[in-house]
This record gives sequence, structure tokens and C-alpha cells, in this order.
Amino acid sequence: MIHHFAIATKNFEAAHYFYTEVMGFPLVAGVKRQAPGGGWTKHMFYDIGDGQTMALWDLRGIEGVQINADEWRSAISTGLGLPRWINHFAFNCNGGNDELEERKQRWLDNGYHVSQTDHEFIRSIYTFDPDGNLVEWTYDTRPINAEDTKYALEILVDDTPPTQPDYEGPFIRSTKPKYKPDPKPLPQAAE
Repeated sequence: MIHHFAIATKNFEAAHYFYTEVMGFPLVAGVKRQAPGGGWTKHMFYDIGDGQTMALWDLRGIEGVQINADEWRSAISTGLGLPRWINHFAFNCNGGNDELEERKQRWLDNGYHVSQTDHEFIRSIYTFDPDGNLVEWTYDTRPINAEDTKYALEILVDDTPPTQPDYEGPFIRSTKPKYKPDPKPLPQAAE
């Protein structure tokens, strides 16, 4: 079971809005401390359900001290040189398809495009957060069974290329504008 995961943001205000207003995760805790190596940070925690949290880092206090603001990338895939769909965060829709449809509409109403995919045992929708991280809402369409595990063990050792194409599903473009606050300026060094 995961307790929390934490991600850095380039524009904390945009990320905070996305995760509170668009995703619906309330802010529940925060820590503001001096950073090892100089500067300071805020570590803000959001309730993602089922007693678990995620955290956003506001690193403005270490930019210009430990890192150069123009040299780091916050997206967990493209920041590492990977295609943007590889690393992602999947959140559970305990309410099944009804909740998934509500989440999809919330994304669209807030200016986010949505793609949908039916996998073998889950149904998912995807969008990108303000930092370019792929975010997913998903639910189980059926329990994982012994056949699923048997197949997983088979493909674990099978290194031949697959013959099945990638998943296909609808892509819905939002017609609404996204909320885009200006990032806060970097703190000025004390004279």
C-alpha cells in the first residue's frame, strides 16, 4: 500500500489548482522547511482517497540556489527523455463507470482533453497535468484471475515482438479554456 508520492512542479499555483479543483483532491497538510544544500521548499499534501495522499513540491526557494530554473523539467517522462505516455499516475474510481464519467466531464469542463481506453481488466481515462505528467482515472471492470496471472508469467519470459496493436479509444477535445495562473516570482536574495 502506498502512503504518498511526491512530484515537483514548475508552476505550483497551476498544479495546486489542477489537483484541488480539477482532480478534486483537498489539501490536507503541508510542511515548509529549509532545504538541505540551501534555500527552502514547501511540501504540500493532498488527500487522494482511501487514506492515501500525494504531495506537490514548491521548489521556488531552491531555484537559483541549488538548481537553475531553466534547466530542470518537472514532467516525469519527458523530463527524463521518454515519451510522455510512459510514466503516469493512476487513481482509482471506486464508483466504477459512473464516477469515471463524472471525472471525465470534470476534466473537460476545466479545459483538459481526455482519452479513454478499455484494457483487458480496467477502463481508464487520461489527461496531462499542467507539468505534462500523464494522469489516469481507472476502475476494475472485472477481478484479476488465474488466467491473467498465467498470461503475465508467459509474457514475462517471451521477448518476441507483439502482434496486437496499441489500445485504441476515443479522444475528446475540451472546448473550455484551462486555468493558467502566473507563477510566483522567485524570492529575491537578502542584501
